[in-house]
Amino acid sequence: MKPVSRRLLATAALSATALSLVSSAAEAIVVARVTRHGYILTDDPAEPIYGENLPVTNTREMYTFIYEATNALNDLEGFHQGRYLATMQLPSTQQPLAFYLPIRNDVRGIGQRSSTDTRAEVFDINRSLSTAFPLDGFLYLNSLRFYTDPRSINFGRYLICTQEFGHRYGPRLEITPYPLGAPDAGADASAPDDAMTMSVDASLADDAPALADAPVVADDAPALADASALADARSDGAVDAPPPGPLSRDTLLGRGNEINGMTVNRAHWSYFFNTGGSPMEGNFWTEIAPGEFRTERPSFRFSDFDLYNMGLVPASAVRPTFLIAEPTMLPRGVDRDSSPEYSGRTVTVRGRRVGVSIDDVIAANGRRVPAYPDTPRDLDVVWVLWVQPDQVDDDLAAEFDQAIESCALGYDTASGNLSRLVATTPYVPPPDAGVTPDAGPAPDAGAITDTGFVTDAGDPPDVPVVDDAADPVAPRAAGGCACSTAAPAPGASCAPLLGLGLALGLARRRRRAVRAREVVASGA
Repeated sequence: MKPVSRRLLATAALSATALSLVSSAAEAIVVARVTRHGYILTDDPAEPIYGENLPVTNTREMYTFIYEATNALNDLEGFHQGRYLATMQLPSTQQPLAFYLPIRNDVRGIGQRSSTDTRAEVFDINRSLSTAFPLDGFLYLNSLRFYTDPRSINFGRYLICTQEFGHRYGPRLEITPYPLGAPDAGADASAPDDAMTMSVDASLADDAPALADAPVVADDAPALADASALADARSDGAVDAPPPGPLSRDTLLGRGNEINGMTVNRAHWSYFFNTGGSPMEGNFWTEIAPGEFRTERPSFRFSDFDLYNMGLVPASAVRPTFLIAEPTMLPRGVDRDSSPEYSGRTVTVRGRRVGVSIDDVIAANGRRVPAYPDTPRDLDVVWVLWVQPDQVDDDLAAEFDQAIESCALGYDTASGNLSRLVATTPYVPPPDAGVTPDAGPAPDAGAITDTGFVTDAGDPPDVPVVDDAADPVAPRAAGGCACSTAAPAPGASCAPLLGLGLALGLARRRRRAVRAREVVASGA
């Protein structure tokens, strides 16, 4: 008999552990209510497993939840499958962790890569997760109250929800070392003609600190004056400026995952990229003088590059823009990974303007395949609210539907109604149901204030699903949310995911029977 390798033993042990975990949770999830737009799920009252919070800070348990939830829903009579599983929970939190977990991608040329094989643009791990129906992605959108509480509704609607669904297609684009740009790069490209601004108060606490409204001034005023004089001298030809250096391939990108003190898997636009103030970050920059740039009020609309990634516009419709290279005179703590100036404060920096066109992006990433218009415009979403069994009632069901409508309104608005979030439920309204309430108008122009957030990376053995691990001692004030690609740490094996997939596959063969209790339409 051949000796059994340590790797095989470790995989078998992991599979046995995962199988035990799945078996113990085989009937843990109950479909408690079908609402107009989604599904309310709970623990089995007799054998609670998950508690009041979704297990999103533990990778293994999160994968198990995805398996359990899809199977519980798929066993429900009349269930309509969707490509996205979007989850909320009830408890409010001061730490608005949210993320998008890619499960399947069939689009080339937008920079997406598999978390298990970074060379693969096209991937599908549904089989490993043993999902009951194929998913493109899983979204954790945090508390229901981010989309219904007047004090936080705009923060949830226009930033958390919109950004997480925006992560389905990016941003991941790379750039050539020496972009050719275009003669009019950046002209009128900072925001759509009907750019929208809004006032958002993200605080759930009355004493939450607000971001400063005053313009930011560098700490060293004399240095700023010297730099300005030098820039003016260079523009007059008095000083020879050094030749521009090459850009790194990921120069357009900003925030990503923090692993071992390094930023990897960047999945937001750089602070210095002029996006018009997209939900996918970057800023709305104006060049007020040669080499001097100032932030403007953000649009909260997807940029042309976002819309191209999403397959909503052709390459010919993407207007050129610009990047600020070699930025100087920065406010304290500001770098490419900083969150955008969603707060309304004004920041002025100096740097080298680099024109960026869609041709530069295509040269580095290849053309999008499938290209516009041969790609789905709308996203079919299975909406899930996770609560405790004794919390399910008509008021909660109505609030859940309101939260879904609020989230969908933010996404639809950001895309200029080129794309929609479509809820997939078997709900049939009763004859006297009346008109579906609207999620409400966009707020007036103003500033976003946020409490900043401290995220928890979860159990040490697991790969963290949080990509915005702020300093727990001094959390930074930031707009947006934490997003995830659930990428393994450098050198980490893919065996945990594959082992879990094996265990889940074995468990499915046992043909579990999920109990669906009290499936009642909210309007009934």
